[in-house]
Amino acid sequence: MRALTTIAVLAAFPAVALGQAVPHKSTPIPAAEIKEMFAGKTYNFTEKGHKGEKEPISWYLAADGKMLGYTGNGPSHAEGTWSASDGKLCVSDQWAGAWGTNHSSECQLLARDAARPNVLYRSEPSKGSKWTKFTPNFSNGDTISKNIEALKVKLSKN
Repeated sequence: MRALTTIAVLAAFPAVALGQAVPHKSTPIPAAEIKEMFAGKTYNFTEKGHKGEKEPISWYLAADGKMLGYTGNGPSHAEGTWSASDGKLCVSDQWAGAWGTNHSSECQLLARDAARPNVLYRSEPSKGSKWTKFTPNFSNGDTISKNIEALKVKLSKN
């Protein structure tokens, strides 16, 4: 039975995640729960930057599937869309900064400990990250538009 559960969990994640050990006794967070958890909130997290440094990122994930992004490193901002499927939070966006623009599509994998439902795990395979315990850092509503507008003004003067 344990082998069947492991196979079911592995099958729920994309092939890119198979290079990582899925957290022991965890299951993908259902899409509906991911939507409920993230929709209408600003999601603050860090990821590995271009030079290996920790880069603070904020995404505002609107209930209608639109997404805004901001990071003070660079600084840069993004506009795009987001979606959720079982075990995955994905964004497709266009980032802009003084360095120019680039398109980005990425997914964060999300799982829950089966025995301890309050324990969450996150991985970003496209960034080379491994599964780590995860405590989401949210702000209610859109807390980044003011930063994005100020950055757009600054960039237009350069």
